[in-house]
Amino acid sequence: MFQISSLLSLKGKVFLVTGGNTGIGYLTCLHLAGNGARVYLGARSEEKATEAISKIKGTYPTANLHFLPIDHNSLKTVVAAAKTFVSKESQLHGLILNAGVAGLPYEVTGDGFEIHMQINYIAHWLLAHHLMPVLLSTARNEGPGSVRIVCVASNANNLFGTKKILYEVDEVKNAGNFNRYGLSKLANILHAKNLNDKYGPESRNSKDGKGEIWSASLHPGFIDTQINRKALHWSQKWVTNLLVLLGIMKPLGDGAVRAIIFAAASPDFTGEISGVFLSERAEVDEPNPIARDVKERQRLEGWTEEKMRSGGWI
Repeated sequence: MFQISSLLSLKGKVFLVTGGNTGIGYLTCLHLAGNGARVYLGARSEEKATEAISKIKGTYPTANLHFLPIDHNSLKTVVAAAKTFVSKESQLHGLILNAGVAGLPYEVTGDGFEIHMQINYIAHWLLAHHLMPVLLSTARNEGPGSVRIVCVASNANNLFGTKKILYEVDEVKNAGNFNRYGLSKLANILHAKNLNDKYGPESRNSKDGKGEIWSASLHPGFIDTQINRKALHWSQKWVTNLLVLLGIMKPLGDGAVRAIIFAAASPDFTGEISGVFLSERAEVDEPNPIARDVKERQRLEGWTEEKMRSGGWI
């Protein structure tokens, strides 16, 4: 089993981690920066990001970390974040799409999308789209395996009755809070597979010498990340606290980012497994059967691109 302690030096590498100020994102930034990488910490709050950076530097005084403002609830800030990044950097080796919410009541964002789907999936799709030129440029210059995109999903993609991506407003509204979360996590998995189809080892892009990018989605574990505790109903909080007490839900620790670090930076992650879904042990696992449905993947990709174009975000 992959151990984070076995990670080689990442000096000279550049990473961007969304939701990097807390939880899984924070630990990801900690380990990447601690191994010498230059890390951009994407977050909505500059105050919280600065606090996280200071805390990491308390452990690694020479850590090279930078705050990148981004609010997934507002797609124009996602576009702006990508523009800010490419104005500062000419290379990007790892994009960790981690930021997320869970269990929120039904809400449509100002951009017109269900809140889980926008924050967990659409904003990440848009960020990856706008960063693709620098990702591909880095991949062409440094070769296969030098550039990775990691989509942090969840086993929730297989729970809560998640049988397909829902596109109709009424279907989404009636799905239930955690089913809507599961739908967004399924979308993360399909996103990683679509990225592999477009840019992975067997892609036309790679064969034409335009750049090869490896991707993966993963389940970080059944972890108490404190995600949206304030948004939970008292009964949900009670169940969560009980699961923690019984040891079923584990406290946040290095195990929660094992698969992320493996996919993003380990030489043991190879092109042969690009596009896969990983367990929290950083081992290839089986996600929702829908992930194997190429037509479903293509439908989601087409729907997302059409919505982004019609909204003027791409």
